[in-house]
Amino acid sequence: MKGILDLDDVRPYLFNKETESLSLRKLMKAPPAIINPENKTQEILQIFDDTGYWNLPVVDGNKHFIGFISKSAILIGYRQLLKLYSE
Repeated sequence: MKGILDLDDVRPYLFNKETESLSLRKLMKAPPAIINPENKTQEILQIFDDTGYWNLPVVDGNKHFIGFISKSAILIGYRQLLKLYSE
């Protein structure tokens, strides 16, 4: 993984003809945190709370991008488990 792009970072350049050759590499930035597949759910939620972000990249030990994880997906899964166990 080299970096991430937010739509907010790209939006100013989308329709600007003067930046047709702008490299996305120049707009990439380091993520506020990286999730490892071995992180436990509580650790991941703490990272979300610490960063204030709702989506973070998941990267393996070789720094290969696996995907994104969202705080809302974790909370939805937790809510479904609570509902299942409360029935």
